Amino acid sequence: MRKNNNDASFNTAIGKWLASKREEKKLSQQEVADMLKVSKTAVSYWETGKRTIYAVNMMNYCEVLGVNPQDLVSDLKNKRKTGK
Repeated sequence: MRKNNNDASFNTAIGKWLASKREEKKLSQQEVADMLKVSKTAVSYWETGKRTIYAVNMMNYCEVLGVNPQDLVSDLKNKRKTGK
């Protein structure tokens, strides 16, 4: 299956959000990877939008960061409306 530009930009937006929340918690990609029992490369790919993060991983990632997944949806929706 080919990735289209909308998928890529959506993955990038999600990744940036996850990275910013991780950085707010002062966690490294390796620390998050260890908590999620995935590779650091997987975390890096999710955060850069190179790979799609599956829902179960997203929920676990949000749990590790102590954030509500609904906040992601709200933030992305607001950025889309404001164009920022």
